[in-house]
Amino acid sequence: MKENPPINVKLILPHSIEQENFVRCMAKRQAAKSGRRWGKTVGAAIKDVEAFLGICSACRGQGCEFCKNTGRVSWQRVLYAAPTAEQVGKYWYEVCNMLAPAIDAHVFYKNETERYIEIPGTERRLKAKTAWHANSLRGDFGSRVTLDEFQLMNEDVLEVVLPMLADTDGGLVLIFTPPSLKSEGVSRAKDPRHASKLYKKWAADTTGRCKTFHFTSFDNPTLSKEALNEMSSDMSIEAYRREILAEDDEIESSWLVYNKFKEDMNKVRRFDIPKEWPLLTGHDFGMANPAALFVARAQLPLPDGVPENLRYGDYVIFKEYAPGAGSSTSQHVDKFKDITMGHRVEISVGGNLTTEQEIRELYGRAGWPIAPPLIGKVNPQVDRVKALMGQGKIFIFEDLFKLLTEIANCMWELDDEKVPKDKIQNESKYHLLSCLRTLATYLPVERPVFNYERPKVKVW
Repeated sequence: MKENPPINVKLILPHSIEQENFVRCMAKRQAAKSGRRWGKTVGAAIKDVEAFLGICSACRGQGCEFCKNTGRVSWQRVLYAAPTAEQVGKYWYEVCNMLAPAIDAHVFYKNETERYIEIPGTERRLKAKTAWHANSLRGDFGSRVTLDEFQLMNEDVLEVVLPMLADTDGGLVLIFTPPSLKSEGVSRAKDPRHASKLYKKWAADTTGRCKTFHFTSFDNPTLSKEALNEMSSDMSIEAYRREILAEDDEIESSWLVYNKFKEDMNKVRRFDIPKEWPLLTGHDFGMANPAALFVARAQLPLPDGVPENLRYGDYVIFKEYAPGAGSSTSQHVDKFKDITMGHRVEISVGGNLTTEQEIRELYGRAGWPIAPPLIGKVNPQVDRVKALMGQGKIFIFEDLFKLLTEIANCMWELDDEKVPKDKIQNESKYHLLSCLRTLATYLPVERPVFNYERPKVKVW
């Protein structure tokens, strides 16, 4: 049995396997690209406290090959920097909370004004400070440096940090969220994408010296759906991709399959669906990833609280269903009936036109008949959805995060010259969009009206 560390502390447990993988990483160069509220600052605080104490993060002090089964490694002089006082304050709170028993026992000295914790008379120190650029880091040093909100810093900070780490072969941890338009006014970066470019460089490393992580806001199990809704309700799809999904690829509109979706007009706040509105459902089969969408067709009179641009006959997607593996057909049907209770379901559509008839029959025997799509090929189904989106006939509640995420990420495959091909990239993973496009084969598309005036012909 390994001895407990000689210093009494209160280490925080990671909230998820993703955060634990980040905390346990021992690579000399680490970069974490994460969505808002994922928990990056808390993760950094855990990593830095363990480095300061000399606890092996790979095993969290339990003993492993990396630490020769001692649970201990050489302690590090830790320097944490972030460009905003609010971010530094969050980190400082977590660090002080974990080290409070040792501070109260006067094992460590805490300077609240300059925000450092140390063993007096030694170089063993953990310090947190604000920093935007190289000059704001000069005069400090650490054998372990963590730069939070790195995308907002001027890239010249590395001109100070890398030489600082050279003498001790120290570790560097970079944490960032891909920059959006909202961050342009506060950023000090010359190149707004400098963090993303360095991330890609480290991701391509094959030596084991560098390690990269990618986390979305959804990877924080403690974050409620209501909190995500509050964060993302006023975001554009571009901001949503960057700040929630932590996607930073520069994409062109033509690369997106569903670029006809007008988020400013057709992503709407939730309202109560009237019982009189008929429902339609779309389904995607699969043992691992079954999915369904529930859609209401607007009827007159329109009730109070609906969007001003909603018209008679428009379609409102109000519920997404993606339970994951483990449920039987009858259990799915029970859920469908609960969701649609009190409403009249006009039709349910789903599956492949030619190969999934047996599954449709299975659902039918369980009490939920499902019709095959009227169009079998994927691209014509997609065209049907895009036509309905282009006509402003599809509305999606803003809290349907999974569907909106699929719309934001569904792209065409590109050739070597970045020209879209006629094939969806990773098409099989977009289960909710599969529900939508098969259902759309039953939804009428308005034909465009052309104002055509017969040319006048003079008679001589």
